[in-house]
Amino acid sequence: MSIRWSRRFAKGVVVLLVGALAGCAPPVIKTNPDTFEVPKDATKYLHEGGTVALNNAYPAETKVKIWVYGDSGWFGDMKQYTDTAITMLGREMQKRSIAVDPKAQKTVTLRVYDVSASPGWVIHSSLTLEAVYGDGTKSMIMTKNSSPSDAWRSVDGSLMYAVTQLLGDDRFVVYVNK
Repeated sequence: MSIRWSRRFAKGVVVLLVGALAGCAPPVIKTNPDTFEVPKDATKYLHEGGTVALNNAYPAETKVKIWVYGDSGWFGDMKQYTDTAITMLGREMQKRSIAVDPKAQKTVTLRVYDVSASPGWVIHSSLTLEAVYGDGTKSMIMTKNSSPSDAWRSVDGSLMYAVTQLLGDDRFVVYVNK
């Protein structure tokens, strides 16, 4: 067997595997706020009590390609991803008796963007979570995650890590504790 033939065979196998992995995942990668739990000590810097409005920066569905393979790929809805982050964050804040109320004077507007996912032996994902506070300050959290199973689990993990980091972010803690 020649080396040239072996390389062609190996390239063919890689193309088939990537194609098969792309076919295994739905074209739209949806997230679920119940897939992973934020670590229990993530809210340790937040004072108990108060009220905060958690808003989504996206007014409507915003689908973008998060992985491209030729003419196909995976899409993600940034509004849905941001809603997942809001649900995770709100749940953790409520554990500290911080009420989440859309009419609260204190506001935090979240936006998930720069999401990417790529298949391989594991699915890698990365994203940025931006939080803009009512006083004009903001935080940007960038995370990466890997999952040996599915793209949606990888993105869910990235969101969980982003929310966990936001709960410990100095600007976030100062604003919520005011």
